[in-house]
Amino acid sequence: ADRSTYTQKVDFTKLRSELLALDSSDTSMTLASHERLSNDLAKLNSRLRDEISRAQASVRLDLNLEKGRIREEAKGQELKIKETETRIEQEVAGLRERVEGVKFSTLQWLM
Repeated sequence: ADRSTYTQKVDFTKLRSELLALDSSDTSMTLASHERLSNDLAKLNSRLRDEISRAQASVRLDLNLEKGRIREEAKGQELKIKETETRIEQEVAGLRERVEGVKFSTLQWLM
């Protein structure tokens, strides 16, 4: 009976040691897995930040190019407006000359 009790205690101790070893192994694997996932998450986070930065830079560049294009277009429109104003002023000046000429002719004719 003592031998049987002793054998059971030894078996129980072995079983306990095996369970503790398995638990320790599981804990180590879980920690390693957690560490790997944390690293992967940090890498993904970094890649996402880089992608966002690139997208923002691209959008800023596009906006600046569009602003420049709009400025150039506005300058072109402004130049056309000034040319039109000049042409109108020239035509008005020509009409004034003709009116003055008609006035002068009328006055000469009346005298």
